[in-house]
Amino acid sequence: MCENIDPIAVSDLVGDYGQMVTSICRRMIYDEEVARDTAQEIWLEVMKSLPSFRGDSKVSTWIYTIACRVAARRARAEKTYSARVLRGYFEAERDLPVSHDLDRKLWVKAMCGKCLTGMLHCLNDKTRMAYILRDIAQLPYADIAEILGRNAVSIRQTVARARRKLKNFLEDQCVLYNPHGQCACRMDKWLGEADLSREGEKLRKAVARLDLLWKSDEIASRLNYWEQYL
Repeated sequence: MCENIDPIAVSDLVGDYGQMVTSICRRMIYDEEVARDTAQEIWLEVMKSLPSFRGDSKVSTWIYTIACRVAARRARAEKTYSARVLRGYFEAERDLPVSHDLDRKLWVKAMCGKCLTGMLHCLNDKTRMAYILRDIAQLPYADIAEILGRNAVSIRQTVARARRKLKNFLEDQCVLYNPHGQCACRMDKWLGEADLSREGEKLRKAVARLDLLWKSDEIASRLNYWEQYL
C-alpha cells in the first residue's frame, strides 16, 4: 500500500463507489476472474493517485474515469463475441446443479448476473461503457461526457442506440421480456422455485420499462471485489 494514504479515507471511497466499480468491471468484461482482477487494479491505481488528487473534478467522476480507462483496456484484450456466440449462450438450457449444499437464491442471482453481462456484449466496447454509466450507474450525461472525453449530445445518441439494440435483443431472446423468446434458461421458473418471487416481479416490471440492467444489478448479488483487501 502506498504511504501517506489514510486507510479510513480509502475505506470510505470503497464503501461509496466499490459496488459500482465492481459492476462496471463485471458488465464490461466477460470473464469474471478478469473482471475481479480489473477491479483490484482500479483500486490500486486510485490509492496510488489519491495523494495527487486536487479536487479539480468530483471524486466520483475521478474514480469512474480511472475505472473506465482500466476496464476498457482490459475489455479490448478480450475476445470479441459475435451475436451468434451470444445467442448460443442464451439457447443453452440451465438446470439447478444437484447438490444438497446448493443455495438456490445465490445460484439464481449468479445466473441472472451472467445473463446480464451476456446481454451487454451485444454492444461494442465504447457503446457498452456509455450505456453502463448511464443506465446502470445512473450518471448524468454531462458527467459521462467528462469521464469518456466526449460531448453530451454524442453520449445521448450512443445510449439511445444501445437501448434500441438491447430492446431488440430482449424481444428475440429473453423470456422475461417476451414469453415467446428463444432463451432456454427459463429463469422465470427458477426465480419462482428459489422463492425470489418479489425480486422476480421487480425484474419483470423493470424489463417492461427497459430498466432491466439497472434493476438486475439490484437482484443479482451485490459485490464489492475490493472489500476483502481492506
